[in-house]
Amino acid sequence: REDVSDSLEQPLEEPDLAQYPLVDFKPTNDEVGPRKPVKIVSSDPVIDRKPALVEEEEYTLPTLAWQQVEEDQHGEFQFMVSHILSPEEMYLHPVSEMSGQLAQLEVEMGRIAGYEKLARVEEVMVGSVWAVLQEMWYRVRVNAVSHGQVELQSIDYGHYLHVDHHDHHLHRLPPGLASTLPGLAVKCHLSRVRPVQDKGWGKLALQMITSCLEGVDQHTALVVERSD
Repeated sequence: REDVSDSLEQPLEEPDLAQYPLVDFKPTNDEVGPRKPVKIVSSDPVIDRKPALVEEEEYTLPTLAWQQVEEDQHGEFQFMVSHILSPEEMYLHPVSEMSGQLAQLEVEMGRIAGYEKLARVEEVMVGSVWAVLQEMWYRVRVNAVSHGQVELQSIDYGHYLHVDHHDHHLHRLPPGLASTLPGLAVKCHLSRVRPVQDKGWGKLALQMITSCLEGVDQHTALVVERSD
């Protein structure tokens, strides 16, 4: 076996640097000068995209009529009572195909009405129609705006509500039945009936008419011209 100890003790030869070209790292005149700004481009198209201003769509207030009563050849129609304020003002649901859409309307309102935008204060004007949550969602019409209060009336049931003008929680009507279906409550009164007292109807009169008409039973009404 060859002994390698002699080769390890021999001094190493120094390389001849003259035979290797040296590299000059000094910049040339063309390279000297103010540095140009470097633009960093992201590979993410979402980051590179410039923000765009999205203009809010102008909201067109829906115009909804009231349901019309369809009389038979005798001038009569079938109805169910919705809400009674007095013999002079009560609200009915005529037995009709249109009234039959009330259940579907309630389902749609309960599912999507809360996702609609709130009305601006300046949009809450007399005659405008909105959605409001009062234990359940109602379509309501603005009857009056006075002293910071807004008087609302349900166009499908007839009852009245009051909310603060600047804290109203009124939402835009969602698309679908809510924006197209006429108000289902039909305003009626008892014909040829007057209160005994000049100050109006008493609680007893309201109790009597309520006990006779409220419930799930269908009733028949005769349409007559109003006489003062």
